[in-house]
Amino acid sequence: MISRGEKTKSSRVRITEPYPLTRTLLIKPADAGLPLIDYLKLRFSYISEEVWLARISKKWIWFADGEASAGQKVKAGDILYHYTPEVVEPSVPDQVRILCDEQEWMAVYKPAPMPMHQGGRYFKNTLIWILDDMGYGSLSIVHRLDAVTSGVVLLAKNREMANRIQNAFSAQRVEKEYLAIVNGIPEQDEWEVDLPIARKKAFVFDAGHHLPGAKPAVTRFEKLRSTGEYSLIRCIPLTGRTHQIRLHLKASGFPVADDPIYGDAGDSSGFSLQNRAISLASSRISIPELGVDVAVKPGEAFSDPVSEQLLLRP
Repeated sequence: MISRGEKTKSSRVRITEPYPLTRTLLIKPADAGLPLIDYLKLRFSYISEEVWLARISKKWIWFADGEASAGQKVKAGDILYHYTPEVVEPSVPDQVRILCDEQEWMAVYKPAPMPMHQGGRYFKNTLIWILDDMGYGSLSIVHRLDAVTSGVVLLAKNREMANRIQNAFSAQRVEKEYLAIVNGIPEQDEWEVDLPIARKKAFVFDAGHHLPGAKPAVTRFEKLRSTGEYSLIRCIPLTGRTHQIRLHLKASGFPVADDPIYGDAGDSSGFSLQNRAISLASSRISIPELGVDVAVKPGEAFSDPVSEQLLLRP
């Protein structure tokens, strides 16, 4: 595995003072019938059952129509409130930067680890909140990057442009490229993986033709260069499934080098926290019909470069 104690660059850190917060959760049809305690453990797998039971007993969790109990079964459409008297958000890199600022859209660099929007342990230390602090409010998210993935993010400034961009994504008219540092040196210079993807548990997914409910997924890969035991790979997803590139690299035998879930020493149980940047970055987004074409170079793609020799070698 790549050691983050060497060949890394220090970065500014954004720290938010603790604050009280009441979160609102909408129970989805897929979760209907679950006992409340099971729903909470599934929805927030990084929090133990003991902690949830304590919060329920303190009446920090309740339904819109009354109090909550651990064994109470949730129903589709239920509104659940979760109060936390002192939210302590994990810090994130203070490295958001504007790459392109047009009349109807903008592209920014999102460092990692940083979520796109509110959810889980994050509220203020998110890309949308930070951009609002920077004076860019009322932006629409038109695609997403995992919290652990850095790189180019496209945002719309009005609903009409958001619809146009989302239509382009739906029709697969968006060209996307990623860069990944992986374990191992592929013998092939180019290859393609077409394994379908399905949710395994919580935020963990799996790839394979045998999986029930799996959705088609295709990714093309190109080896750019190798050094020692690592390789720099260009990844071109032809579909947009969750964790697609990470899963397809793992299936190829060359997982992202520091991936805590799908790496060589990864924990796919769903209990490992994804609270570090991994060596996977969105490096280019192009939508020719809308005049969008934004890219970053390999040396600029990662917020925490783990191998300068690999990234910056001519």
